Amino acid sequence: MEGAQGTFLERGSEGWGLGWSHGRALCSDGKVRAVSFPRGGHADTFFSVPATVKVKGKTVTGFIMVSSRDGFDTATDDDPAVVKFTAYKYGKNGGLLP
Repeated sequence: MEGAQGTFLERGSEGWGLGWSHGRALCSDGKVRAVSFPRGGHADTFFSVPATVKVKGKTVTGFIMVSSRDGFDTATDDDPAVVKFTAYKYGKNGGLLP
């Protein structure tokens, strides 16, 4: 899945389920970072997948979701899809992102 602003998600090539293997997501501070998937890249809800990013060398826990650049569910030509990372504020190092 190719998103706008340099974001993307790629599925694994082996194993059962073929969850997300890696990608890049837009964080709340406006930076695009590499995303890791501690649970094999499988969704825990219909809309989000548990994930982690590195900020200042520390792991931040949270989740990724795909929405339009302006925050809507449906992307359009004027408002493309973007992979976004949201930190769990009370999770591991959640205070490192605004």
